[in-house]
Amino acid sequence: MREGETERGASVNRLPELKRYFEEKLLSMQNLREYLDASSVVSVELDPDIVYDLIVLVPDQVFETRFKNQFGECFVVNSQEHVPPVFTRFKSYGWLRKDFSSRLPIALWIFKRSVVLQDPKMDFETILGEYDVIFAKKRKEILRRKYIEFRSDRHNLRQAVYHHDDLAMELLRANVVKIAIEILILAHGQPYPYKKWLPSEAKKYEGGPNIVGICTKFMQESEPKKLIALSDELVGKIVERLTSDNDFSIAFLTEWWLHLK
Repeated sequence: MREGETERGASVNRLPELKRYFEEKLLSMQNLREYLDASSVVSVELDPDIVYDLIVLVPDQVFETRFKNQFGECFVVNSQEHVPPVFTRFKSYGWLRKDFSSRLPIALWIFKRSVVLQDPKMDFETILGEYDVIFAKKRKEILRRKYIEFRSDRHNLRQAVYHHDDLAMELLRANVVKIAIEILILAHGQPYPYKKWLPSEAKKYEGGPNIVGICTKFMQESEPKKLIALSDELVGKIVERLTSDNDFSIAFLTEWWLHLK
C-alpha cells in the first residue's frame, strides 16, 4: 500500500459531502462550469474540521489562454456559509508541477493525502506518480543536505550559547528541531509535512516519540549546559537513525564539515 492511502481511506466518509458541494455549489456557477468539467478537483484535507480546502487544476493551455484572462491567476471561491467553510483555489497543472519542484517533500506529503473528487484524464494522478518516483531518486541527497544543515545549525547553537545571544539561540534550536524531525521522516523513506504537522507526523514512525520527547525538552530547557547536553543527545539519535539503514558512512556523519559548500 502506498504511503498516504490510509489517510485517503480515512477521508472517504467525507467524499459524498465534498461531491455534493462540488455539484450543488461550484457546478451551479455557470461561468465556471466549462472549466470545472475539464479539470481535476482534489480536496487537501489537512484540517477538515476547520475548513475544506479544494484545488481545481485547470489544463495548462485553457488556464493560460482563457481562464487567467477571465478570472486572473489567483481566483478563489470562498464559501464561508458552508459548515465547515470551503475554500476553493483555481490553479493549473503547471502550478502543481512548480509546487512539487520547489518543495518536493512537503508537496508530496500534502497531495498524497488528498481526496480526488474528479480526475477526468488522470492528469493529477499521473503528475503525483511522476514526482513520487522523483522523490525516491532524490531522497538520499535531500537527506544528506538536511543532515549538513542540521549539524551546522547545532554547531552555531553552541556559539550562540557562548555569546549569551538569546534570540539567536531560540532561532537556531527551533531550526535544529525542525530539521531533526524532517530527517527522521526522510530516513524512513517518506516525505515530510510543513512545520505545523511535523511533531504529530514524527510520532507515527519508529523512534519518533523518543525523538519528539527529546526535542520538547530541548525547546524548553533554559540552562545552557543542559541545553547543549540535550543537543548532543539529539545528534546521537539522528546519527543512529542514519547509520541503521540509510547507507551513510561514519566518516560523513562525524566529519560533516568537510562536505560544506
